[in-house]
Amino acid sequence: MTDLYELTMAASYFEQDMYAPATFSLMVREYPSKRSYLVCAGLAPLLDYLESFHFRPDDLEYLEQTSLFPDRFLQFLETLRFTGEVRAIPEGRIAFCDEPLVEITAPVMQAQLVETFVINSINLPTLVATKASRCLHAAGERRLVDFSLRRTHGMHAG
Repeated sequence: MTDLYELTMAASYFEQDMYAPATFSLMVREYPSKRSYLVCAGLAPLLDYLESFHFRPDDLEYLEQTSLFPDRFLQFLETLRFTGEVRAIPEGRIAFCDEPLVEITAPVMQAQLVETFVINSINLPTLVATKASRCLHAAGERRLVDFSLRRTHGMHAG
């Protein structure tokens, strides 16, 4: 999973022979209203994705049909794998504003291409885990009924 912005940036790096490592940090700059912490979540799917990162033949066929990318770049993508490092706050741990939830250090093209997935795999699970923590805290010793199927984010969350 990536988007056109990430692909065009990666193609630019490729054309400029930019392969040096870069570090991309995912953090929250400000809490949502009436919030004072985050509960980190989503790390396992992110690590699975990075371990198996590649472009499928149908992905490359589609990109070729767009006529946006040089053949040399598409050939490069055929064998591209993620070789970077991941530093992250462990799943279920508390995090605070301006603290990196995840940092990816990799050749700049790789870091750029996985950015969209990093953001999407961490943001929603962290939101949900934080909400669950807040609900449990508010319930105290009382039974908690969350109505999750009616109020959840996304069809697959139930």
